[in-house]
Amino acid sequence: MYDALYDCAVNAASRNYGFVAKVLDQIIGCFVISKDVNLEYYISHFHVQDQVLIAEQDRKSHTRLIHSCINPIFERSTRFMLKELLRLTQKTCMYFEVNTATIIPTVFNELVYIRSRRFPHFVDRKWDHERFVSDDTKKKQEEDVKNMVDGCKRDPLDETEAPFALSFTSRRMLSEPKIVKNARIVIVGASDTSISFAEALLSISYLNFTSIVFIAPGGLPNNHFDERNENLKAYSTSYTNQELKKLMLESRVRVINARMVDIDRNDKNIVLHDESVIPYDTLILGMGI
Repeated sequence: MYDALYDCAVNAASRNYGFVAKVLDQIIGCFVISKDVNLEYYISHFHVQDQVLIAEQDRKSHTRLIHSCINPIFERSTRFMLKELLRLTQKTCMYFEVNTATIIPTVFNELVYIRSRRFPHFVDRKWDHERFVSDDTKKKQEEDVKNMVDGCKRDPLDETEAPFALSFTSRRMLSEPKIVKNARIVIVGASDTSISFAEALLSISYLNFTSIVFIAPGGLPNNHFDERNENLKAYSTSYTNQELKKLMLESRVRVINARMVDIDRNDKNIVLHDESVIPYDTLILGMGI
């Protein structure tokens, strides 16, 4: 982050903005965001329209959060800091990419996960067909490469799933506090139903679920093996190994590697194989494939 902030300060042609938040001469936060993004790639590879009306937003109003660091004492002011970033840069939409080695920042809790698009491939290679690309699109891509726009080298028409997960927030979302749901939701089983249910809950932009527990023997299917061809359990579901990783459920819910042996419906508890008890308000049983 230090190198990125220094480049923003000394290089007038930097592709990014650098900000330092201070209170009484004490630094409480540092941020680096891009001046522009490859919006066409985001639209073609993620369900961005589920969260924002692209046609209603100016093309230059999109940015990407690259680095962020906030003093833990001031984490409760994260929403205010993000709103100020968008105001000072005259942006309305902010994206955040999560790769395999990305350290999840505290601002991640203020963002909304965007589902990745699937491409109808049966083999891991590009389709052998021609695709029409208009002159305007080619000109726009050339200008992005010339101006070194963030992510300019990505091809929106490459028909390959993005290698990263994407989160999003906007000025409107930051201005409307999320409704906190403290209900204890317990999901048992790692089937398609269970995973898609958790994904649906976490995709609601105006709700903040504070207690979602996911219980399954061995944890999530993608935790069993690293190699895709060996991960037979993940491939027995509709979610591929990479899709499960990009859902980032471990970072957003509590995952317990355990097996349920009994349900106490009177006291609303479930009993695990090690005799530990998990209370619930809502219980979802999604065992099996």
